[in-house]
Amino acid sequence: MSGVTILCTVYNKERFLPDVIAAIWRQVPEMEREFLFVDDGSCDNSVAIVRELTRDWPNCRIVERRNGGPSASTNTGIELATKPWLKLVGSDDVLAPYATRKLISIAENTGSAAVFGRIGFYRDPSEIVFDEAAAEVTPVTVPADAVDEVIRRGVSGTSPTIFRTDVVKQAGMCDPDVFVEDFALALRVARLGKIARYEHIVTWGPAADDTRIMVGQGHQAHHDYALVLTHFLLAHPDMAARYGKLAFHRAAGRAWRYARRAAGLGWASKYTWLHLQSYLGPMGDPAAAIERTMDVYKLGDGPKAKPIIRVGTYA
Repeated sequence: MSGVTILCTVYNKERFLPDVIAAIWRQVPEMEREFLFVDDGSCDNSVAIVRELTRDWPNCRIVERRNGGPSASTNTGIELATKPWLKLVGSDDVLAPYATRKLISIAENTGSAAVFGRIGFYRDPSEIVFDEAAAEVTPVTVPADAVDEVIRRGVSGTSPTIFRTDVVKQAGMCDPDVFVEDFALALRVARLGKIARYEHIVTWGPAADDTRIMVGQGHQAHHDYALVLTHFLLAHPDMAARYGKLAFHRAAGRAWRYARRAAGLGWASKYTWLHLQSYLGPMGDPAAAIERTMDVYKLGDGPKAKPIIRVGTYA
């Protein structure tokens, strides 16, 4: 094993940070470690807590920046990362003591540019349990087609992952024109190298925390999944030829389910027809077809409370 940059982006997570930071400190003490904390304009005591709990840590840097969202703050940290491995950590996620060691080992053994483990969700901290014995026997899969895998199954969160830092930087990091960071980063890396799936929970996060995007802003996450696909296909015409039908099918299916469950639309909505059409494939440009699915995420109670954030349109 070689050195690792452990990057934690922070935004108003003061009540979770003590446990998160304690778990970060337990990661691979046998390795050369670089700690980066990027605060994305928190308005609570997050920065003070990070400073206090890491005051004696070697090779630790705390960066404060104006609020810009998950992609922007993650990219700020990636630009500063100097170690061969990149371990991203959400500021309300508690890592297993063996998480980084195991993920790096899998990446090295499989020659993968990224490894995606699993995240569990707790309602009470007493539910957080890590089983190292099970971790050692949990199977690892390396999909034959990394891009197909990421589009088909998606990616939820960054805390269960490890990345090769050089591949992340070569891939262009997170999409700077999309608010949510995780899916774009995974897709960009998958275009350049192998990935591995590890079906073991290596981190736990709070299930009822409405500051988590998938909890309090699920419409934003679904919207950004589609937006990432449009950007990816437009930037890589060869990818559009190979994956356009799959990408449209996945985006249209998400839009159709959201239309029924969250927006209260019936079977006669345009999203039903887009979903049915997606089985045949897009008529023309797949990126344009995916764009037609995205208006649905402006509907329902979620967007009324928290409108869709488009990068550059918020303070």
